[in-house]
Amino acid sequence: MNSFQILKSSKKCEHCEKWTDGTKAFCAHCGEMLDMQYRKEQHEWAESQKSQTPMMKLISLHNSTSNPFYFLVEKLIQGGQLILMGIITFVTFLLLLLPA
Repeated sequence: MNSFQILKSSKKCEHCEKWTDGTKAFCAHCGEMLDMQYRKEQHEWAESQKSQTPMMKLISLHNSTSNPFYFLVEKLIQGGQLILMGIITFVTFLLLLLPA
């Protein structure tokens, strides 16, 4: 293992300021969690996924907040769903108006 690979796999702990194995979740010296920001973002994303309806989970694109193309595709899908539901509602209304 060369020195670049050792430096790449090492990480400085935010709490005790000592170098530790960067592939681990916790510091070997103080036991605190490494990379708190990443873990916080992952937790927030998981919580937001729990709050969505099952249909929204199916069409939700993971990168839609950071990528304008995915955002546009997601909004087009949602717009298509809205139009489809409007057509179904209109046809149902017309069928209910027909004399039996």
